[in-house]
Amino acid sequence: MIQFDRVWKTYPGGAEAVCDLSMEVAEGETVVLLGTSGSGKTTTLKMVNRLIEPTRGRIVINGTDIMEQDLIQLRRGIGYAIQYIGLFPHMTISENISVVPNLLKWPRDRTAERVDELLTISGLDPEEFRERYPAQLSGGQRQRVGVARALASDPPFVLMDEPFGALDPITREQLQDEFIELESEIKKTILFVTHDVFEAVKMGDRIALLDAGRLQQLSTPAELVENPANEFVDSFLGQHRFQLSLLTKTIKTIMPELRPTSPESGSAKSEARLRARSSLIEALDLFKKTKQATLPVYEGKRFLGPIEKKQLLKVITEVLGETGETS
Repeated sequence: MIQFDRVWKTYPGGAEAVCDLSMEVAEGETVVLLGTSGSGKTTTLKMVNRLIEPTRGRIVINGTDIMEQDLIQLRRGIGYAIQYIGLFPHMTISENISVVPNLLKWPRDRTAERVDELLTISGLDPEEFRERYPAQLSGGQRQRVGVARALASDPPFVLMDEPFGALDPITREQLQDEFIELESEIKKTILFVTHDVFEAVKMGDRIALLDAGRLQQLSTPAELVENPANEFVDSFLGQHRFQLSLLTKTIKTIMPELRPTSPESGSAKSEARLRARSSLIEALDLFKKTKQATLPVYEGKRFLGPIEKKQLLKVITEVLGETGETS
């Protein structure tokens, strides 16, 4: 758990980057820090591993104030992935991923095994990519390696500062989907920074919306969209309320309404499948692409049941009515 207890960051001259921030990030939870440029989200993130130190207040990790911890040990226990990756160009992909395990003096065999494991779950064949250099990879592949490096020592906490922000839209969406799947397996406590409300809604268990260094609302994506805490939150969501409503509703949240009764068969054995965390928009898009009437729904590798296109359209029509889009 990460706890912020009345945390401030004030720079010389009196500029306040973060003001009286109190919140908790539960074990295994992904909290997205959302806001415009200058809102304090990256400063908040960097205070956790003391790249920036708080002016006052306390940040507590698993019961211990970070200011009482050895700085090197603190940082080695926290994964860190950034927008522009920061891979070492003179090192191979294997060497880049191995940096922290080597600092921790892991046995060579354990490190090599971890590198191959992370490359595999990142969708990169170890035999093909292990000895390549960063310049030989695409932007999306380098970003995968950057995330793999952040996870290399199996840290319980991961900080991610707009990790997909520098990618083209198609690659960005692909990596978002891949990370959501990965997240269900690795069970890390994650702080994730973005300025994109759609990415925040997709990636976060909860969203902390900041403005001028102050926390405006901390809630689930659905609560944020449906019950803005104040005028700023309402204005920040802008004209995207309908799209966000469809994004905050996932297949898993409507599964009880679908009452799946048939066993895994037919469409469930096809390659096209929906994730439990797929939004209604993503589900509708997959139905359109595959032209199927029914698609299987999976949570990780576990089959949850089928969903019919007509059932999905019924739920979307209900959302349209709730948001007034049918009038």
